[in-house]
Amino acid sequence: MKLCTLSITLLSALALAGSAAAQSEILWDQSDLDPNASGIANSISPGFGGFTIYAVADIVVTDAGWNVDSITQYYSSWNQDWLFAITEGSLHVFPKTGPLPVDDPVASVTVPMTAAMNDPDVIEVTASELNLDLAPGEYWIGITPAAPAGLFGANLQWPTLAMTGDPVAVYDTALPGWNNLYGAVDGAILIEGSRPTPVEETSWGQIKHLYR
Repeated sequence: MKLCTLSITLLSALALAGSAAAQSEILWDQSDLDPNASGIANSISPGFGGFTIYAVADIVVTDAGWNVDSITQYYSSWNQDWLFAITEGSLHVFPKTGPLPVDDPVASVTVPMTAAMNDPDVIEVTASELNLDLAPGEYWIGITPAAPAGLFGANLQWPTLAMTGDPVAVYDTALPGWNNLYGAVDGAILIEGSRPTPVEETSWGQIKHLYR
């Protein structure tokens, strides 16, 4: 019985010593909002004054790659129905090969999303539990929530002060094709997750040393 217990204990110690717990951290931060730049149309919003327009920002995945857990974008708040209306939307992840994407955003996967208001002028829209592995490189990435237009149309994505790389790229389904309609403006986005790191293999001798 003691031998069995010791074996289980040793196996558990080996597993713990040979793995690293992933800690959530900020991987990409363009969340400083620019109140003076143009709001960006980026939602699937049917109804009067509505539209279906997709938008993505360019990012650079560094280190050994990323495991993306969540993506948050920031929207105006005049249509507060979004706080309970948003349940899903499109997730866009395209390799970056030039100043505009080439992939079809209409074919992007649909993922669950939530909305919350942490500021009177800002609705945060988040896609979480993504478990998205990205190899090092450049990407176009973003989310497009599905939410109806209201009396004043659809909420617009806030632009960012922390622009990096190329401006935001947008795709209007009424005039299919990617464009740079906003000049030197990029969308506000926050990406969180973990950076996988190589783990040194633990030897049997190191494990036995724990029990001396």
